[in-house]
Amino acid sequence: MEMPNFSGSYKVAWIKKVSYEFNRLKIKHFELRDTDLSLRPGQGVRASLSNNYMSVRGNWKVKKAFITLGGTFDLSVDGISISVSLNLGKDQSGRPTASVAHCSNSIGHVRLAISGQLRWILELFHEKIENNFKNILEQKVCEMVRKSTVSYLEPYLRTLPVTLMIDQVAGIDYSLVGAPQVTSQFLDTSFKGEFFGQSLHSPVLFDAPSIRMPQKHDHMIYFAVSEYVFNTASQVYYQAGRMNFTIKNEHIPLDSPIRLHTSSFQAVVPQLTRLYPNMELELEMSPESAPFLMFIPGNVTFMPVIDIQAFVLLPSPLDRKPVFQLRVRTNISATISVSSGRIIGSVTIGSKLQLELKHSNVRFFNVQLMEAILNYYALHTVYPYLNAKLEVGFPLPLPRDTTLNSLELQIHKNFLLLGADID
Repeated sequence: MEMPNFSGSYKVAWIKKVSYEFNRLKIKHFELRDTDLSLRPGQGVRASLSNNYMSVRGNWKVKKAFITLGGTFDLSVDGISISVSLNLGKDQSGRPTASVAHCSNSIGHVRLAISGQLRWILELFHEKIENNFKNILEQKVCEMVRKSTVSYLEPYLRTLPVTLMIDQVAGIDYSLVGAPQVTSQFLDTSFKGEFFGQSLHSPVLFDAPSIRMPQKHDHMIYFAVSEYVFNTASQVYYQAGRMNFTIKNEHIPLDSPIRLHTSSFQAVVPQLTRLYPNMELELEMSPESAPFLMFIPGNVTFMPVIDIQAFVLLPSPLDRKPVFQLRVRTNISATISVSSGRIIGSVTIGSKLQLELKHSNVRFFNVQLMEAILNYYALHTVYPYLNAKLEVGFPLPLPRDTTLNSLELQIHKNFLLLGADID
């Protein structure tokens, strides 16, 4: 960081008037010793830095008549105290903003060390120069703070993601829904946390539930993630058709005793084998609606309703025949965790699949036996597929170069709460 040049003149006994100039001043070292960050209710934050140290290096020049001499100098400044109050808000893009509301400072001691030819001339009035340095620093420190806020803090705040594409289908909107709220104990920022489709940005047809934060003070920061975030994601992927998938024979584990073949379903649908002997099947699976997560204390569940349409693959290429349609209901438990700044998940079976026959083109249908087969498929094919998707997760809204440690995750009604400390 560079400091402004300054100059002046003094009368020195027999030498009379001497003009001097200090230029190319650069801060070489700044040591923070005592720092404090406090909240200003309804406004923002106050940063207090006290008993700090700074060293400055630069060039000096002395001019007397037509003679000019110069050299280098080192300046040590001790006992620097700065108090800065910042007002917090948000801009039109939903990013946080910060502006300096008040700044004050004081300087303790200044010591000047001069080197170069005829440095003794400056030594004659070095105490006056030190006082001049001190006065100039006290005038410039808050000016430098304001410039640094504009040049460094505000660009840093603009690194906070407002929207982020998760994949080719969906993105997430992290914009602030209001200015940060400041009390005597908390700084509370509310993010939108809404998933949207990259090609189709449909309005969300449900409201975000209210969040009642517990009074906890064990960690530096807490993230409350509403079930609304996960359910808007579910809606986006449902509308994009990414929850529909087809199970084919190549998806079935090689060691599975049951294949997608009409002969494997002889006991379930006897007529199927007679009408379509030695033919393969395909199962198309799609949810009837976007499945929504439900957060209750200590647990996350969802109860999808899935349609399954079975097709026989006929000998003609790209030709297939619908044979039966099923509705499947189940209760699934979800596990949610945080890894490397991302929320990830996995699903486990909360209850077995419950099967209902919607339509059959092949008469008799053994629902109970088919239910057992589908439960086997779900355990070995469907759940591993879902877990692979959920393992990718989505990132928390963190500024760059921010890492979390001492993570603690709790599930409350309508939201999950993540407590952490920041490095």
